[in-house]
Amino acid sequence: MKSLKNIQDALKKLGLDAWLLLDFRGNNSIAHEIVEMPDNMHCTRRWAVLIPAHGTIRTLVHAIEDFTLAHIDAEHTIYAGHEGWHKGLQSFVDSYPNIAIEYSPMNAIPTASKVDAGTVELLRSMNASIHSSADLLQMIAAVWTKEQMQENLEFTAPTLGAIMHETFDEIRSTIVRSGKANEYAIQQFVMKRFAETGLMTYSEPIIAKDINAASPHYAPSSSQHAEFGPDTIVLIDMWACPAHGHGTYSDITWMCHTGTSMTEEELSVFNAIIAARNAGISLFEARFNKHQHVMGCEVDDAVRAVINERGFGQYFVHRTGHSITTETHGPGANMDNYETIDTRTVLPMTSCSIEPGIYIPGFVGMRTEIDMVFMEDGKPIVSGIPAQQEMMYLG
Repeated sequence: MKSLKNIQDALKKLGLDAWLLLDFRGNNSIAHEIVEMPDNMHCTRRWAVLIPAHGTIRTLVHAIEDFTLAHIDAEHTIYAGHEGWHKGLQSFVDSYPNIAIEYSPMNAIPTASKVDAGTVELLRSMNASIHSSADLLQMIAAVWTKEQMQENLEFTAPTLGAIMHETFDEIRSTIVRSGKANEYAIQQFVMKRFAETGLMTYSEPIIAKDINAASPHYAPSSSQHAEFGPDTIVLIDMWACPAHGHGTYSDITWMCHTGTSMTEEELSVFNAIIAARNAGISLFEARFNKHQHVMGCEVDDAVRAVINERGFGQYFVHRTGHSITTETHGPGANMDNYETIDTRTVLPMTSCSIEPGIYIPGFVGMRTEIDMVFMEDGKPIVSGIPAQQEMMYLG
């Protein structure tokens, strides 16, 4: 399982008695991640792991699956019927009443809300004082190691940035040669370059011409894609991590134009997303210089305010950014006060994206995305290549 010392240190820092991890048939992915449940483990019954701020880990497992948590060095208790389950939980609560579970008040942070309402009711009936594990989870699962930080800054992020510029060259040369380019073919070019440079991804990148990009998560496939020629706006969103599978992701989005100029309306959209993204970067820098923390929701507010002021607020239909770990969408603070209300503080040795977008149906979609990486002292930097400031013209 994850480092017991780190978990206990975090519990003490947060003033909690214990972290109670509960699962039934895989409904709590966070619990599986923290205990590092083997992929092939057969789990059909409820189980629990109590990690105290002080003392020994305790588990509660069903009699027919007493092997479920055998890989954890703990004091194991076996139950069978529902009375045994309730008795086991009550003993946990009696010893450690002030507990964190995967619960978010008013479901403010859905990614941290895994425990069902009935179980929350049950624990409260046992006089448990329940707290969200969202901050605890971020401290344990969203913080990068020094090795991950170094690899991301020296290899992953710059390599992804280089492939982005290679993709622009591929689009340009394809249009010069054939008069048009194909979204899917360009996507497959990116995938080929990932493989050749030692990167991998869980899903293929987004290559979307103007109108298709108005659907924020549109992605071409072998059966659904479009061609585009000169004088077309194209959105390119790519994310990847080292092929060994233990490194952190980089995730960037750039805009390009296969001609030489945009219309006035297109330019106003592009300038709005760039200014909004820069406002997010500036907020992090200003707070760091004042030795002040930043909450994810504050970044969303700062970025969204710019787009609202430019008159495009109704077309910015997603959060500003997400936590980045060994997953593109990690368990740390998201830059969000729109889809959710993320009041978590952004921590040192973590990363997040800033990616405002404007999506006007039937016209165009534009997004700019950079990754912010926060050093050990909290200093914010933009990883990889410098952030896009001007449209990349390919004509």
